[in-house]
Amino acid sequence: MKTQYIDLIQYLTENRNDWISSKSLADKCNVSKRTIKSYISEINAIHNGLILSSNKGYKVNTDQVNRFLTSEQKAIPQTQSERMAYILKKLVQTNEPIYIYDLSDALFISESTLRLDLKLIKEKLAKNNLELQLSKDHIRLQGREKDKRKLMSSILYEEANGSFIDIDKIKGFYKELNIDYIREVVVETFSAHHFFTNDYYLTNVIIHITIALDRMKHDFQFLNKTVNYNVDNTAYLIAKEIAFKLESYFHVTYPEEEITDLAILISCNATNVNFTQIEVSDLENIAGRDCINLVSEIAIDLDKYYYISIADSDFITRFTLHVKNLLMRLKNHHSTKNPLTHTIKRECPLIYDCAVHASHVIKEKTGYIISDDEIAYLAFHLGYAIEMQRQSNVKISCTVLFPLYYNMNVQIINKLQQYFGDDMSIHSIVTDESDLNYVTSDFIISSAQLHKIPEVPYVVITPFFIESDREKVSNKIFELKEQKKKNQFKIHLKSFLDERHFYNSTALSEKEDVLRFICQIMNRDGYTDEDFWGKIMEREAMSSTAFGHVAIPHAIKMESHKTGMFIYLNPNGIKWDSSTVKIVLLLTVSGEDRKIFRDVFDALATILTDDKNVNLLSSAHNFDDFINKLITCWE
Repeated sequence: MKTQYIDLIQYLTENRNDWISSKSLADKCNVSKRTIKSYISEINAIHNGLILSSNKGYKVNTDQVNRFLTSEQKAIPQTQSERMAYILKKLVQTNEPIYIYDLSDALFISESTLRLDLKLIKEKLAKNNLELQLSKDHIRLQGREKDKRKLMSSILYEEANGSFIDIDKIKGFYKELNIDYIREVVVETFSAHHFFTNDYYLTNVIIHITIALDRMKHDFQFLNKTVNYNVDNTAYLIAKEIAFKLESYFHVTYPEEEITDLAILISCNATNVNFTQIEVSDLENIAGRDCINLVSEIAIDLDKYYYISIADSDFITRFTLHVKNLLMRLKNHHSTKNPLTHTIKRECPLIYDCAVHASHVIKEKTGYIISDDEIAYLAFHLGYAIEMQRQSNVKISCTVLFPLYYNMNVQIINKLQQYFGDDMSIHSIVTDESDLNYVTSDFIISSAQLHKIPEVPYVVITPFFIESDREKVSNKIFELKEQKKKNQFKIHLKSFLDERHFYNSTALSEKEDVLRFICQIMNRDGYTDEDFWGKIMEREAMSSTAFGHVAIPHAIKMESHKTGMFIYLNPNGIKWDSSTVKIVLLLTVSGEDRKIFRDVFDALATILTDDKNVNLLSSAHNFDDFINKLITCWE
């Protein structure tokens, strides 16, 4: 329940023997009499009959209030993050100063603990363009209404703890509002106007509307008359229709500024284009030539630096439409929250790194800085293209054994090429088992039982190549490709590692100090130019290279003199933005070794997304120990 409601109930409880007029309550709570009536109506909607009313005023139902206060007591925040969320909500829900001793009493914590929490809250608010003002023993929140709403959205996503926010989570946060009705109105209105969106963006729209309704119901108005918005006409009509339906249901008035803001959000998160029904040739009319050129620049850069080819027409269509909406959001200073940002950064570092590179291209061409949440949405799209090519970039060579008397070799060869042509190349076809002694391919496919086990891996299939045979070959190809990648990683590792570039020390514990130290050594040893430190920090400014307890810093463009890796361990931890890392692996990559970067980064990310491996590697005492443990983790 909202803190205003709890404060009102507690005040009435303290005066439980008296009827309190709406004017007295309004003066006490610093709101209008109409707002007090609204509060009491909503409290009784949640707890029927909790507050009694008469022509004398209001008082609590003594039988019910004790049970209510007992249940609220159980909901007292326990952890620091829970306390911070509680305090932030209280700050957002009032324009009046809050007495810090009332806060410490409500949270059952000491003043010193509260002041530590307030220090962290001050830092968090500053990142949201808000200010925590402390005057003697009172605090208050200062800032624009729009930024306060963004803060409320941020708190909601944080409480979801990195998972997708469904309707039930929003209901739990805003119990006083009918979220199902809001969703129904949005979906029906979108459908009536043939507007399309996905579940993530739809949730963002619902959260935006819910927060706006809550703020309007409590007399917090959003005013921004001076900004010239780029509003899509259809999006504006949809916003106006949604606002009209919500006004009558929730008894609020939607000012023009609120409708325009909602229209901007809709135009940035939805489209009247059904991507399943358009061709790549239609994209210029829909997205515009500038957007097409930008997508082309991103594709060229990803191919140049990551060897990722973007050619699939469905992917190009989806990605271009996404970039079109992204540019609309950037132009209108809207940023869409992504509940899976942290998960993508931690579990899919290579994909996220490619998305950072794409965001860098967008920044260079447009000047817009892209948030981590928007980068994670780019990663959603790029992940598809990357995963499609992750396996196809490694081909396995094969020798096929067909005894002549089967006379079915042509059909089987055709099937092998049909099913596995992208993953396997047939180097030779033999008809006698003795010929296998001279093969140099990665594995053997035999349509007859072998009398002698060959030295290379093999698969025995039937002469008819049935479904189980196809599965056998597929599994063996996957196994060999993974092994080939592991072998290549070990070769690459040995080719660019240098024992001089290993440090295990607790002396440096700040990100910038560690990076400056490493960059100086790599510059001294001829791996980089003197401006490499600036290039590293440019990449960090785009988005932190930390994931979990590991950071893999590198420049956006691979243009170093030599390819190398600097290993810096600090078992006590290094403060890395909002993370604490124990392992830093700084990569320098020369132009001719760009292909190595993707393979090595991919392998390192696979190893280091496992906490067991991180703990093992961070305990290494010297260079050889670290490398041996790294190879063990990979194998």
